[in-house]
Amino acid sequence: METKDAPAAPSAESIARAGGLNLAGRLTSGAAVFGLAVITTNVLDTYGRGVYAILSTWAGIAMTILTGGTAVLAADLIHGRHEEPLLHGVACAVGVQAGLVLFPLAAVVSLLTDGVGPIAVFCAAAVAALVTYCNFEMSIAQARGDVVRVSLADIGMAVFPLLLTTVAAFAVADPTVTLLMAAWAIGALLLASLQLTDAIVTRGVVLKRSWPVAFGIMRRSVGVSAANGVALLMARIDVLVVAAVLGTRAAGVYSIPVALAGSLLLLSRALLTATYRPIMTAPPSEVGARLSAALRHGVIVVLVGGCLSVPVVALLAGPVFGEAYSGIWRPYAVLVPASAFLCVGEMLRHFLITRLERQREILITSGVMLIANGILAVVGAALFGLIGAAASTTIAYAAGVAGLVGVCARSLSMPVVALAVPRPSDLIPYWRLVRLMATKLRLPRSVP
Repeated sequence: METKDAPAAPSAESIARAGGLNLAGRLTSGAAVFGLAVITTNVLDTYGRGVYAILSTWAGIAMTILTGGTAVLAADLIHGRHEEPLLHGVACAVGVQAGLVLFPLAAVVSLLTDGVGPIAVFCAAAVAALVTYCNFEMSIAQARGDVVRVSLADIGMAVFPLLLTTVAAFAVADPTVTLLMAAWAIGALLLASLQLTDAIVTRGVVLKRSWPVAFGIMRRSVGVSAANGVALLMARIDVLVVAAVLGTRAAGVYSIPVALAGSLLLLSRALLTATYRPIMTAPPSEVGARLSAALRHGVIVVLVGGCLSVPVVALLAGPVFGEAYSGIWRPYAVLVPASAFLCVGEMLRHFLITRLERQREILITSGVMLIANGILAVVGAALFGLIGAAASTTIAYAAGVAGLVGVCARSLSMPVVALAVPRPSDLIPYWRLVRLMATKLRLPRSVP
């Protein structure tokens, strides 16, 4: 498919610079997420942490469904269908539409559930609506190749909630789940306000026609939204199964290795941000090579980062999170390969939806993975506890991503192995980097 622009392939230096900038932002964001996990596990008991994890999971599912239109919106900007000021207005309209859907739903949920305050449920709905708007703004910046704004937004999504949660946790003698969810909602509101102000000042926001265009984008992204919701439910169904099979306290413990494994994707997402526009606007003769390089190096950085972090988690989990979490390194180690499979799936999802504008494959694959992960999680959790639940996710990811790689390889007329499996030569730049760093770290010899 021809795109509006087909720029030359970016240099390795420009990708490294952009990827390094975004990685710095994502690592800052990841550190904030880690800090948020530390605070919530220390100020809440395991039951409270379980409730917090479940609310966060359902808010994440809502956000994932509602942000299905981000890839469609990015495609509209890349292919020149709409101007950027109008798309900023569309982001505002989508955020309002999300609130109109989620707040009535939160009212119904609060009436049907026991043990969770209604304010906490409404705060989770507010988080989902606000972060939906923030993600649409991020997608506009990513489609433009604006790595700085993507990085700043990613930092804000984690740092603002962390700061407000920290204040709430230490200002109140006995903080509750409701208070911490409210702090998260206020943090999301701060970021959304800053993004809206930036859009108004720099590019302009056109609200006229934004609602019908927003409805059109959401209608065209129904398949993506459904696939996103199914995919996130598939990724988090192990947490929900652990809650059902082993109890809410076990789900609270298990949510930490799940969050830590998810943070490994900061590495591959930094690479995706740096290569997103070059891949989506590449001429047909070059798109396969660009996508393959991103996939292979994404797998490498996630696996290396995961393997190096397992001993760190084993050493620090107990002192940082508490004695109840001292054994989480075992399920975390099992989830590291799952993160590597997921990084491939994320890149291929963007490629299929934005570049090829195909949604059916994503929905079918996500549905099959959800069913497989659900069945395996029930069996694994019942027989092997948290490690079995983690293994179910890894197996389901491996099978689903293999299917997506096969679909994309056929579309690009490439062998499956050439598309996604790292090559020995891919390791050479990393080896050179390690040697360079080792050389710089050596103490200089004293001059007589």
